[in-house]
Amino acid sequence: MLRLAWRNLLRTPGRSLTTGGVVALVVFLSLVFLSVYAGAFDAFFQRVLDRTGHLVVRVEGYEAKQDLESLTFVPPSLSLPQGARVEGVLEGGGLLLAGERSRAVAFTGLTPEGFARQRGLLKEGRLPEASGEALLGEALAKALKVRLGDEVVAYAPGGLGLGVYAFRVVGLVDLPETHLEARTVLVPLADAQALLAPGRVSRLEIRLSGVGLYEKEPLEALKAALQPHLPGLRVETWLEANPLYAALLPLYDTVMGIYVGIFFVLAGLVLLNALYLSLVERVREFGLLAALGLTGWRLVALVFWESLLLVGVSALVGMGAGLLLHLELADGFRLPLPAWILEQYKEFGLPEVLYGRLGVKEVLLTLGYAVGVALLAALWPGWLASRLEPVEAMRYVP
Repeated sequence: MLRLAWRNLLRTPGRSLTTGGVVALVVFLSLVFLSVYAGAFDAFFQRVLDRTGHLVVRVEGYEAKQDLESLTFVPPSLSLPQGARVEGVLEGGGLLLAGERSRAVAFTGLTPEGFARQRGLLKEGRLPEASGEALLGEALAKALKVRLGDEVVAYAPGGLGLGVYAFRVVGLVDLPETHLEARTVLVPLADAQALLAPGRVSRLEIRLSGVGLYEKEPLEALKAALQPHLPGLRVETWLEANPLYAALLPLYDTVMGIYVGIFFVLAGLVLLNALYLSLVERVREFGLLAALGLTGWRLVALVFWESLLLVGVSALVGMGAGLLLHLELADGFRLPLPAWILEQYKEFGLPEVLYGRLGVKEVLLTLGYAVGVALLAALWPGWLASRLEPVEAMRYVP
C-alpha cells in the first residue's frame, strides 16, 4: 500500500511538488514565526524581571496607601541563599525645577547596581557616579529645556527628608514608555533618601542567580521562607508584583496555537484540492482496484498514505530549512520593520535585538499540525474513493 501511494504521487510530479512546496513553506514559516514570537515574549518578560527583581518586598497593603511615610520602611536584614542580591529602591513624587520651568516628576533612588541596568536605556551622557548627579528622561529634559551639565532642583515638600535637593544632569534615558519618560528622574539612593525619607526605601528587590525566566518553584520557596520574618511587609514574586503582565503568560500557548493553526488551514485547503484532483483523474483506476477486491477501507488507507507521504516529506524539508534559520535567529536579530513600527514595539518594552527561541514543544506543535492536516485533508477524498461503484467508476470519462 505504501509503495502504491508513493508511485501515485510520482505520477503527477508537478502537482505533488507544488502541494509539497506549499506544505514545506507553511512548516518553515511556522517555525520561524514561533522562534521570533518566543524571542519577543522572552525579551518582554526579561525587561519586566529586570525592573523588579525576582522577589519584591513592599509595605503590606501598599496599593491603598498614598503618603510617603506609610509607603516606606527601614530595610530589614534578610537571610538569602548564596548568590542572591538585594537592592533598595526609593520612589516618591515632587517637582523638578529648571529656571522658570517646572514639571511634576517621580523621583527614583537607585543603587549603583540599579544604575548599571539602565545602561542600555542611556541615550546621551553617562551614569551617575557621585552624589548630586541625576539621569532624566529624554522627554522630561526637552520639556524643561535642560541639557547635560545643567543644574536642576528637586522639590518634594511634606516628606520626611530635606524636601529640596540640587542635582546636575549627567545623562538622558530613552524609556520604552513615553509617558514615563516625561516624568522620570533617577538619582543615587542616598540622595533620594536625603530628599524624601532618610534611611528608608519603598521596596526591596531580590535577585537570584541561576533561576530561569519562567521558573516559579525557587521563588515561591524563598518567599515562603522570608514572609514569616517580615511583619508588616509583603513579599511578592515578580509576576505577582506585575499582575497585568502575569495575565499574559497563559495566553502564550493559545496565541501560538491559533497563529500556526491559521497557517496550516491554508496548507490544508491546498492539500485537499490536490488530493481531490488526484481522485478525479484516477476514478477508473480506483474502480479497477475495487473490482479486483480492494475493499473500501483499503482505498481510504491508500488516499491517507498518499496524503501522509506528501506532507511528511514536505514537512521534513520545511523543518530543516526552518531550524537552520532559527539557528541564525538564536544568535540575535533585529526586526526588519520600518522605524515607526519599531518605535511602537519599544513602547511595549521590546529591545531592538531579539533572540529566537524554539523548544521541543514548538517543534512538536508544528509536526502535530502537519500530521493533523494530512489526515483531515484525506478524509473527504478517501470517503469518496470508498463509495465508488466498480462498474460505474471504470466507465467514468473525466
